[in-house]
Amino acid sequence: MPLDESEYLRKKPQQSRSRAVVSAILEAADQLLTRVGDPEKVSLEGVARRAGIGIGSLYDYFSNREDVLGAFLSRLTDANFVELEKQVNATNAVSFDEALPLIVDATMKLYLAHPDRTRATIAAIARLGWMRPVVAERDRFAGVLAARLRVSFPELDPDKVQLTTEVLCDSVIGVVAGELWRTRTAEQHEKVRAEVVSMVKAAVQRLRST
Repeated sequence: MPLDESEYLRKKPQQSRSRAVVSAILEAADQLLTRVGDPEKVSLEGVARRAGIGIGSLYDYFSNREDVLGAFLSRLTDANFVELEKQVNATNAVSFDEALPLIVDATMKLYLAHPDRTRATIAAIARLGWMRPVVAERDRFAGVLAARLRVSFPELDPDKVQLTTEVLCDSVIGVVAGELWRTRTAEQHEKVRAEVVSMVKAAVQRLRST
């Protein structure tokens, strides 16, 4: 089930102008959080200023900083899910062996292309104690991967496939999190990518042999 950013809003925007104001606030929060790297340093005044609105307009929709960050995380996490789902579904016409490197590349690129933003987002997740919805979204994406696996291997047990993809998602995200705080050459990065592909391929092979 998609995350609902409206639970963080004092009122739900109905008109296009109101929706634009909320979007401007969340985009400003994204930019400011990425720049300062610490959710504690994100002020509502700074968000309003960057969004080009008065602080009163911000308070029309949000009660505090935590609600702004919660709505931002909801929107970002759902957008990431939609992007990865699109990338996975685009591989349905090829074999899983051909699809696997494409899926791994899409996942690593999504989180590593803008490392400052991802590191700041992780800090905000920790600040809000927001791991439960993150894990729920990860499991939702594991369901997308499980469905993709069954396209190529319809004989596999659905429950085993789901469990395997959940563990694989946790493993890959763990690798990505480590890479955020490492400095790699392009050659070293390619070796990490190859190891991730090999890990996933081995897990699928074990799944098929059980």
